[in-house]
Amino acid sequence: MLVSSINKIEIKVVFLIIFLVGLGLRFFYFPHELPLIADGLDNFTYATAINFHGHLPNEWAPANIGWPIFLSFWFPLLNLDNSFEYMQFQRILSIILSSLITIPIYFLCRKFFNKKISLVGAALFAFEPRIILNSTLGITEPLFILLGITSLLMFLRYDRKGIMIAFTLASFTTIVRSEGIFLVITISILFLLKNKISKEILKTYLPALIIFFLILIPIMMYKTDVSGNDAIFGRLIGGTSEIISISNEGKNNEIFAGIELFIKYLGWIMIPSFLLFLPFGVIQFLRKRTKEMNFIIIFLISSSMPILYAYIVQAQDTRYFYFLYPIFCVISLFSVETIISKFRKKNIIVFLLIVGILISSVLFYEYKKINYEKEKELKEIAEIISNKISGVNFHPTETKYIKIQEIPSEWPFLFHEMYEIKSVNTHNYNNLEKYILNNKNELSHLIIDEDIKLPKFLIKIFQNEQKYNYLEKEFDSKDYGYKHHIKLFKINFEKFNSTIEK
Repeated sequence: MLVSSINKIEIKVVFLIIFLVGLGLRFFYFPHELPLIADGLDNFTYATAINFHGHLPNEWAPANIGWPIFLSFWFPLLNLDNSFEYMQFQRILSIILSSLITIPIYFLCRKFFNKKISLVGAALFAFEPRIILNSTLGITEPLFILLGITSLLMFLRYDRKGIMIAFTLASFTTIVRSEGIFLVITISILFLLKNKISKEILKTYLPALIIFFLILIPIMMYKTDVSGNDAIFGRLIGGTSEIISISNEGKNNEIFAGIELFIKYLGWIMIPSFLLFLPFGVIQFLRKRTKEMNFIIIFLISSSMPILYAYIVQAQDTRYFYFLYPIFCVISLFSVETIISKFRKKNIIVFLLIVGILISSVLFYEYKKINYEKEKELKEIAEIISNKISGVNFHPTETKYIKIQEIPSEWPFLFHEMYEIKSVNTHNYNNLEKYILNNKNELSHLIIDEDIKLPKFLIKIFQNEQKYNYLEKEFDSKDYGYKHHIKLFKINFEKFNSTIEK
C-alpha cells in the first residue's frame, strides 16, 4: 500500500514537471516586443469590439468567433495600460490553455497504457515545437484542441453524464472552429456503433443532441444575420458541393494535388518526435487493436476530412493537423510500450525518452523558430513608413506590421474606424504597369525587398530602381542602419501616365 502511494506521488511529480517545463518553454519563447498579427489580430479586434459595444458586433464577424468571445470575458477583468498589453494577455491566455491540453492527453493515454508510459504521451504534446509556437500566436487552436480532446475524453466514459458533457463541449468546440462539427459526427457514430438503437439509448442521445443544437443555434443565427451564412453547416455544405463540383468537372488533378499536399504536410509534422514513434506505433496499434480502440480510426478519418478539403483548395499550413496531435500521442505510445518492454530498468528508459523528446523538440524549435530580430526590424520600419502611405502592395512580411500601426493605443476602440491603409493583392499579376493601372485608386506606394514570395516584377524594381522614372524612393532601411534591406517607392502618377501614353 505504501509503495503504491509513493508511486502515485512520483507520477504526479513527474507529470507536474512535464507540465511546468512545457509551460516554461512557451514563456521562454514569448515574443515580448511583437504585437499580434494576422488571425491573432483579427481575433483581438473582434473581442475588443464586443467589449466596446457590450454585445456581439452587428457590422462584422470573423469566420470563427468562439475564441474572441472567450477573450471578451477576460478583458474587462483587467486594468491594463494600452492595447498592446491586452494583446500580450491574449498570448498569455493562449499559452496557458495550450499547456492545459497536456492534462486530458495524459488521461486519454491512461485508457490504454499504464501511468509511466502515459507520461511519455503527455511529454510528446507538452514539448511539441509547433504547438509551442502556435501557443504564442494568440489564435484559436489551443482552446479548440482543449475543448475537443476533453469532449472526446468525457465521451469515452460511456455513461449518460459523460455523453451529455461531451456533446456540450463539442458544441463549444464547433463555435471555436467550425471543423468541430466533425467531432460531433465522430462521437455520434461511436455512440450508435457501441449501443444498439433502443428507447433507452435514444433517451441519452437525443437530449445530448438537443443540448448541442440549443447552444449552437443562437451563434448560427447571429452569423447568418451578420454575414449571410452560419459558417458551420453552411461551410460544410459549401465545401462538399465544391468537392463534388471539382469531381464532376473532371478536375481530378486538383484533388490529387490536395492529397499530395495532405501527405506532404503529414510527413512534415512528424518531425521531430512523432517521426521516431508514430510510424511503428501505427503498426503496433493495428496488431493490438480491439473494439475499444476503434474510436481512434473513426476519429482520424472524420477529423481528416476538413484537413483534406483545406489542402484540395490549396491552403498550405501545418496548423490543420494540430487537432489530430492528441491521437498521434496515443498511437505513438504503442511504439513506446514496445521499446520499454525490451528493458529491465523501465523507469530509466521512460526518463530518457522524455528527456530525448524535450531535447529534440528544443533543437528543432531553435532551428525553425522565427527570426525575432528581423521581425522587430520589420515592426520598426512599419512604424516609420505607415504615416507616408495610403495604399501599398501586399508584402508577405511587412504588410502585417503596417496593419497593426492603425490599432489605437487606448483600449477598447471601435473597429470600423481602422484600417485606412489599403493592402493591394499582387496575385495573378506579372506586369508592373498593369498592376498599377488596375489599382491606381488604391495604390500610393510600393514596398519591396528581395523576398522570393514577391512577384518578379517587383523584385526587379529593387534591383534596378533607376529604370523606373515614375517611382520615387521615399525610404531605404539601409539609411537607418537596419540589417534587413527594404525600400519604399512613391508612385508619381503624372510621370506614370506619361509613360503609359508613350
